Amino acid sequence: MPVPTLIRRVLNRSNTLADSSDTPNGPVSPMPMPSATFNAADQDAGIATTAQFTSNFPDSSPIYEAPTTNADGDFTDSSSIDGSDIKMPMVEDGEKDVIEDITRLESQGGEQEPVVVRQGQPARNAGFLRSFSNVVCIIIGTGCLQIPYAFAKTGWIGVIIVVLSAFIGGYTGVLTIKCLYYQQGHRLHSFPQIGRAAFGRWGQYATQFFNYLYSLGTTCLYIILSGQFIYQLLSTVGVDLSKKVWMIIVALIIWIPVAILKQMSEAAVMAIFGLLASVVVIVVATVMSIAQPYTKMYPNEPPPGEDVAIAIGIPVALSSIVFSYSGSVVYPHVEASMRKPKQWPNVVYTAMTFCMVCYLLIGVSGYWAYGDLVVSPVLDSIPTGAPATIAKVMITLHVIIAAPIMLLTFFLEVEEGWQINAERLGKKREFIVRLVYRSVVVALVCAVSLAIPYFADFLSLISSIACVTMFAILPIVCYLKLYGHKIAPWYEKIWMAIVLVIGIIASIWGSVDAIKSLIRDVQEGGS
Repeated sequence: MPVPTLIRRVLNRSNTLADSSDTPNGPVSPMPMPSATFNAADQDAGIATTAQFTSNFPDSSPIYEAPTTNADGDFTDSSSIDGSDIKMPMVEDGEKDVIEDITRLESQGGEQEPVVVRQGQPARNAGFLRSFSNVVCIIIGTGCLQIPYAFAKTGWIGVIIVVLSAFIGGYTGVLTIKCLYYQQGHRLHSFPQIGRAAFGRWGQYATQFFNYLYSLGTTCLYIILSGQFIYQLLSTVGVDLSKKVWMIIVALIIWIPVAILKQMSEAAVMAIFGLLASVVVIVVATVMSIAQPYTKMYPNEPPPGEDVAIAIGIPVALSSIVFSYSGSVVYPHVEASMRKPKQWPNVVYTAMTFCMVCYLLIGVSGYWAYGDLVVSPVLDSIPTGAPATIAKVMITLHVIIAAPIMLLTFFLEVEEGWQINAERLGKKREFIVRLVYRSVVVALVCAVSLAIPYFADFLSLISSIACVTMFAILPIVCYLKLYGHKIAPWYEKIWMAIVLVIGIIASIWGSVDAIKSLIRDVQEGGS
């Protein structure tokens, strides 16, 4: 319900109560209506004032200050009333929830725009660099390590796929945030809310499935990769612990910030460090691939093969490359913390361009150096030594840092849906409930990671099912449903159709191939 309409309903109800109620001293006199100082343009803009609760109402019931209307239907901010305050009874719960979505003004490039802020939401204090770091830290993580392997599946045409995926990622990232603001004067808070607004309850359930599968599945990948790298690093110095033990230790390390962090803005330093770690890994992998190609490492062996294009491998590789650009689940939370939300398109396109350059560096050098013999992650292809050790240490630190950020997007949405907050539960009880259920989730994610320790194929499965859907399909479908197909010009509709076809093919074909590979891995591992 629009705020001005709600206010009129509250005022009308209050006037009716005032006319029909009696007190020991007789009927309550009607309150004088102050003159309006806002015009119709203000009303259309949805400007409202904060509801301020006091306790001096005659019947001791909670009250708040509310705007009122004049004879022309315009509403007046109580701050413009000279010497008169209007005290109204507490509204019903349903209307209170709407009023608690207070509209505040935020300066963006010199313009004043209404932004809805719900109680408990983080303040908008993140600048461009912090927002850029949050996005890149999630996107560029482990995905960069399998770009050379994706090139081995597709041939050199993988370069085109990397560039195309970057454009798709920037475009759908902008559409995702547009969907949050489809209703003027109100902002949605997550991908599941977009799904519900577009397709109702079942749309919310479907979006939640893909959203949570991506968040939790990616965390599983981080645990698997970290355990694998730590095992490789320490087994050479005599530390006799299995990969699964190291995976459990990694999960315990991840649990610490998960228990401490409450909001996305609290992870800013971690995101910047994760970004720097990823850059170090990419530089090391690129330099080592160029300096120590396969032919130099094994001069007596035949050189590895290279192809221009491998058609049958394109759908599977496409799903893996899409995973390398996926970060849709964190976009609503990152944008919610931005001081200047209008900079979001610049943030997401800059992040995609940066990731594209990094992926081309590591992909081209890795495929040129090791050809069709390159493995995923590519750090297992470069020669052992100090550079490889440094890269593995940095990527291990990165994924341990990125995992809590990825889980935080899941936790924030669950806590909002279940109303796990201090206002409802109290600070002590809220902390206990949040700690317990977050600990249970980390334990379940660790258990799944121990059951499926096949990094490359598990990555392909998650990226095919969840990442491609969240990356290329849902943003466009929800955008068209919320805004209508007439919102886009004909050439943009063609681009949307191309993206949808690419997404559907990559999702179906990639999922089938990944499931077959996982079954084969499990059978070979058990034999």
